[in-house]
Amino acid sequence: MNTRSTTRLGLTTGMGLAFVVAGCASAPMPNAALENARTVVYSTEMDPNVARYAPLDLEAAKKQLSMAESAALNHDAGAASQSAYLAAQTARLAQFKAAAKADDAHVADGQAERDRIQLAARSREVTQAQMAAEQAAAKEAALQAEAAALKAKQQQ
Repeated sequence: MNTRSTTRLGLTTGMGLAFVVAGCASAPMPNAALENARTVVYSTEMDPNVARYAPLDLEAAKKQLSMAESAALNHDAGAASQSAYLAAQTARLAQFKAAAKADDAHVADGQAERDRIQLAARSREVTQAQMAAEQAAAKEAALQAEAAALKAKQQQ
């Protein structure tokens, strides 16, 4: 091999190695807080109670996650970790709020069902009392008629 081809081979190899190193340097390093935040925010999105009872908190968590991802792409590990932490905590808060509101809704539904049952029971009691009063009135009328008939018989 001549020196020219050896130099060219060395230069090509060196450039290839530089591209590989540059490619590795530009790829963001994995950030555990960011990965955790992605997982927590994704699971929060899948919770139907969150969509119903805490959509604003979910949006705030997504915004924080977006900020964390942007910081990670800009190689700002501190900002990425902080935003990721805030995103995960906001998502957890959304889950807790949604669960509490869902529980409150279940309690309210139970109370409404209890009230409906009590009203139905009282309505039955009123109906039974009205029927008993009607029967008593009919019995009283029959007894008065019988008493009148006996009085009329005695007067004869």
